[in-house]
Amino acid sequence: MTADDAGAVPGAGSGPAPAVPAPRRRPARRERWRAWRRSRPFWGGLLLILSGLELFAIPLSGDLIHGAIKLVIYIGIAGVFGVLIGALLVAAGLVIWFNQAHKTFYGIAGIVLGIVSFPASNLGGLFVGMLLAIIGGSIAFAWTPIQPDPDPVAGTVASSDAGEAALS
Repeated sequence: MTADDAGAVPGAGSGPAPAVPAPRRRPARRERWRAWRRSRPFWGGLLLILSGLELFAIPLSGDLIHGAIKLVIYIGIAGVFGVLIGALLVAAGLVIWFNQAHKTFYGIAGIVLGIVSFPASNLGGLFVGMLLAIIGGSIAFAWTPIQPDPDPVAGTVASSDAGEAALS
């Protein structure tokens, strides 16, 4: 049997094998996406963006056909406010995603813009945009980052007296 037939040179298997480092496993796309999504108020920002797009789209759509009823929405002052409030809600949602340090301000701003859209912009985008903005702003405002768990060995308290001292 030659070296070509066996697939290896005779005597190559003798001796210790060289240490080969284990390949580094990169997190899968789904795991990285999940980690990114959980590190910020993702759902609140998404609802604010959707409400902004809805408020932005209604005045620019011109007319809506629902069965036999044709509803025409004119681009008057309500349409201008709809576009303006919609753009501000989209911006607030994006800022909440990418700068979660200011999520409190932009969450409250989203709630206020949603409430203001009711009288200013075609009943708040036919109620859908207004409700999405209020819910999204509330979620963004209430979101808190997950704190890492303390080390269970170092975090335990040896006696009850030490625990009471920590509380006082």
